[in-house]
Amino acid sequence: MIDIQTNPNLERVLREQDAYRAARPSALPRLMRSLSRPVGFLTHRLIPAEAIELAIRGADWAASSSIRKAAVQHDFSDLAACEQAVADVRRWALGYAVTGGGAAGAFGALGLAIDVPATIALALRTVRLTGLCYGFGGDSEAERVYILDTLSLAGANSTEEKTDAMARLNRERSEFDRESWQKIVKLTGQTGGTLAATRRVATTLGVNLSTRKVAQLTPIIGAAVGAGVNAAFQNDVAAAARFGYRARWLEVNERIIEGVIDAQKAGN
Repeated sequence: MIDIQTNPNLERVLREQDAYRAARPSALPRLMRSLSRPVGFLTHRLIPAEAIELAIRGADWAASSSIRKAAVQHDFSDLAACEQAVADVRRWALGYAVTGGGAAGAFGALGLAIDVPATIALALRTVRLTGLCYGFGGDSEAERVYILDTLSLAGANSTEEKTDAMARLNRERSEFDRESWQKIVKLTGQTGGTLAATRRVATTLGVNLSTRKVAQLTPIIGAAVGAGVNAAFQNDVAAAARFGYRARWLEVNERIIEGVIDAQKAGN
């Protein structure tokens, strides 16, 4: 059996995984919901699920086509190297989110037409790149579903939604074989057969993004709100992607399943 106490870095990672599981979903949507009560009728209609679903279908191709394999050439068996690469992905995503959100926010409602697809594309790119940083990038149907359900986890609007999303990811991880590890290939962004996962994430993000962005319609301060809201959302996406793909890395490399060492696998 693996003694995690002799590996401080691994012990820290497991504590972070446990802390993510126990944490409530992002507080920002709840805060924005309370602040936007005077225009509450907009909250669930501002960005319909159908619009999110359409954005996902187009954005997934854009996200995958913008990824360069050369950007992730570290040793995938080295957890510290993977974590450093993931941290770089997060910093890039936050910087881009602030710039794009601020520009779109300055145009109010008109800016949302550009901002929402760009936000979804950046989120998908962040999830895909995070997976690549941990050595997972197979162009399979199961991989695409995992990406979409990771996005559902990031956009969870309640503890129940978060628990359901994590349970789906747990089940999906059991469907990957070891050959999926380090299968870094060109991603096509195809979405055939992922209809259910796409609709799940569209419904979740329709509520989440509408709640976050309703204050972005406010004149003058829209740019500041847009920058802050986009950065907060991408931070949630980066955290969810790190949690989901780090769990897969731990299973493949350390035979640790959801923070518990699988003694049977460890003995093989």
